[in-house]
Amino acid sequence: MTTLTLTKHHGLGNDFLVVFHPAIADLAALARRLCDRRRGIGADGLLVGDSEPGYAARMVLYNADGSRAEMSGNGIRCFAQALAMRRGDHAPQLILTDAGERMVTLGVTDDPTVAY
Repeated sequence: MTTLTLTKHHGLGNDFLVVFHPAIADLAALARRLCDRRRGIGADGLLVGDSEPGYAARMVLYNADGSRAEMSGNGIRCFAQALAMRRGDHAPQLILTDAGERMVTLGVTDDPTVAY
């Protein structure tokens, strides 16, 4: 049995599950299972984070149907929040996506657990 640590994030009307370094071969099937709103956790997509030299992380987006998408503006917001929580800082993040690199700058609200 494989154990996954997931976080769920909401960004401007979308919700995403985020996982870092999953030891799962078929990520599309994982996305379909986890994102199913009736039998899974439920989400618009699964964001998979991995290490990438020269970047804060690499983000791969799987839609709820298991298809792979190049990018999502709301998705990268959620991914950046998860990455900031994981790293323990709010420093700017250069993230590699299937659509190219994106620089994400975070700010802190009055609630220190919420980044925008």
